[in-house]
Amino acid sequence: MKRIIRWTMVTSIIIGLAVWMASEMIPFSYTEWCFFIGLGLTGILFLFNSSGGFLSKNTTLEVSEAVWKVQKEDNQLRVHVGGVFYGAVLYTVVSLIVMLVVYF
Repeated sequence: MKRIIRWTMVTSIIIGLAVWMASEMIPFSYTEWCFFIGLGLTGILFLFNSSGGFLSKNTTLEVSEAVWKVQKEDNQLRVHVGGVFYGAVLYTVVSLIVMLVVYF
């Protein structure tokens, strides 16, 4: 459990620093875009760590048609997340709070 918490904190700090450095190199406001970047990164990590969703079913269907063998369908969505995903979620939540404080 301590390992996941450590990875969560390290990942959120690394994401924050990467977005901040990108905002210094490319002229965009950190406070305006940090939440949206975190939300997009969280969504991408969720999609790449999941199995059994629409993309997986489509790929399984194409492979089944290619080899003429229909595979058993499993309609459950499984997500295998770890500290990196939780770090992205933590960064998104903190950036949402920062954005709300700055604008309201």
